[in-house]
Amino acid sequence: MKDRALRLCNTSNAYYRDQFGSPDVTVGYEPMGQEIANTLGCDIDLFCASVGTGGALMGTWQGLAKSGSKVSVVAFEPAQSPFLTTGKGGAHKVEGVGVGFEPPFLDRTVLSEIRTVDQEKGFSMCRRLAKEEGIFCSASTGLNVAGAIELAKEMKPGQRVVTIACDSGLKYLGGHIYV
Repeated sequence: MKDRALRLCNTSNAYYRDQFGSPDVTVGYEPMGQEIANTLGCDIDLFCASVGTGGALMGTWQGLAKSGSKVSVVAFEPAQSPFLTTGKGGAHKVEGVGVGFEPPFLDRTVLSEIRTVDQEKGFSMCRRLAKEEGIFCSASTGLNVAGAIELAKEMKPGQRVVTIACDSGLKYLGGHIYV
């Protein structure tokens, strides 16, 4: 399929966006990390997020680091597809993460830890965020927030954990999350 897409791009007015190969994936998230650091004054103890390509996690971390933040980094994956923690992926319903192979942009040397988060906790968090906070989000965002809360419970008072919201919940209205 990739070869066909590349051929089509060479013969028509099209552009192939190589999500799993373009270094622009990571670079595109650096400004977000810089914005987070600027907003919070670089006073961040831990940054965490779920991993698809690894671009959002690594790019945001790079932006934080370039802004002077000395932050620990924790990666999340669905418990139903624990490839990063066990080497064996599996079927799950959290779109965009837990790809079942080593993500091309994930730098394990940066990570303090990799954790699994049960997808049902993520789905439940999506519903809770919508109901209680007015945040209409995706399953990967629910996974991020559920994982960040678990990490926060282990931290010392006054320490800060930051995660990201990945997508709106609009495309999930007809699915299993918001029923």
